[in-house]
Amino acid sequence: MTIKRREAGLSEVIGFVLILGLLVVVASLYLTYGVPAQGRENEILHMNDVKDQFVTYKIGLDSLFNNNKVGTAVSNTFNLGTSGGFTQGSISFIPFMSPVSSGGTLAINPVGPNQRVSDYETLNISSHSYIMTDTGVHTAEDLPRQIFYVPDHLYVNVSGIQPGDLTSAGTFSANVSGNNWVVYINLTPRVTYYQSYTLTGIGGVGYTLTPHDAYNYNRSDIAITVKKGDVTTLQDLTIYRNVSSNIVYTIDLMDETYGLNTLVKPRDTITLVQEKPLSNIQATGNVTYGFTDMNPYTISPIPLGSIEYQSQNNYWIHQNYYYQMGGVFLRQDDGNITYKLPPEITFSYDPEHSQILIVNINALSIDPNIPSNQGIVGGDSPVQLKTTLTNITTMPFARGTANTKEITISINTTDEKAREMWENYFDYTAKVALIPQSDYQAGIRDTTSYITLWGYDNPSNPASDDYDINVIASNATYLTTVHGVGGIVE
Repeated sequence: MTIKRREAGLSEVIGFVLILGLLVVVASLYLTYGVPAQGRENEILHMNDVKDQFVTYKIGLDSLFNNNKVGTAVSNTFNLGTSGGFTQGSISFIPFMSPVSSGGTLAINPVGPNQRVSDYETLNISSHSYIMTDTGVHTAEDLPRQIFYVPDHLYVNVSGIQPGDLTSAGTFSANVSGNNWVVYINLTPRVTYYQSYTLTGIGGVGYTLTPHDAYNYNRSDIAITVKKGDVTTLQDLTIYRNVSSNIVYTIDLMDETYGLNTLVKPRDTITLVQEKPLSNIQATGNVTYGFTDMNPYTISPIPLGSIEYQSQNNYWIHQNYYYQMGGVFLRQDDGNITYKLPPEITFSYDPEHSQILIVNINALSIDPNIPSNQGIVGGDSPVQLKTTLTNITTMPFARGTANTKEITISINTTDEKAREMWENYFDYTAKVALIPQSDYQAGIRDTTSYITLWGYDNPSNPASDDYDINVIASNATYLTTVHGVGGIVE
């Protein structure tokens, strides 16, 4: 018997094995290159989303501050991970063929050995300035006067009234005027007018009653009339009733009653004119300021606090976004820190007076000393931050064209890279404001980044120093709570 070899089925098996091997190779290549690439793309998109969420958070807190909405809250949502937020690849219905979703943690004021900082960061300010006080009066300047600061008081003194002036004909008038406002101060007799009758006749025959005007002088008052622009807002308002002779009567036009406290501005020229004189009566005036020259003036360190997101990326670099003092910052896995949006410290020159430097500081603080401003939430689900503006305090720098000779602003932080970032920010901000290099110094001292500004003067010649810096500063505090379905880390 002849045995014939049959090989028809062998090629089908070999073909199937080759196809199976090809599928394995393709799947391996996709797992090796495609899945990581898709995961990297998802995580990049997610980190961009996190950045946008921090920008939105900053805008919300700025809005509360700029509109003075104390007691008002805003809510913001943060996605902790990529799960459900981004596509998982063309064959993501097969679990092992899709990228592993990444997560992250959102922290309120994280401090510790495993965190970005080991102690709370603080803002410090030290300056040589005019500082508002409750008891001290820095100076008084007689009218007429161009003022360069908002006065605490604008006094007008009426003196020299004699007994002979207190009659029905005794009228005196002076006016005090500024930019688009005027106050008329009058010594005004108060008279009651009536009609009397006289009985007349001849020999008792044909009597008639003849009327004529008469009056009674009652007293003299000091009254004022206020005009803002062309509108009279107060008319003949009695300030002192039934005045007496040989007494000095004082009127403070900055009293809220008269409505001028918001109209009197720096650079206003205030005049005093006696329009209708009377014997020896005199009207004199002065502006006084409730501030003193303090050197140094130092604020208590303001704990800044922060809201921080730390990524747990599987395919891309780890990133840490955080909000602090109105700025949005990015700290990457290599340790470098950059600011995506600048913090609330700015420098500029007064557009009307180029030699006056404006320093604007808004210390927006998520105060870590408030117990509820603590916590860390981790996972890959969305969480919600609810933030309430609790207080706004204006720092007591005198309001005017310039209130400071020298100022040092510093940030104390245990994060070395953050110190470098703050130094660069101070230096860059000063250069952008076109401040001459000789008029400021930025640097690092121990754990502090600082900038010292000397206004328009050269620090090598202190004798020429002048008040040529206008500091406008305030401190706002926020209360923040976190809600969500992420896992609680602490």
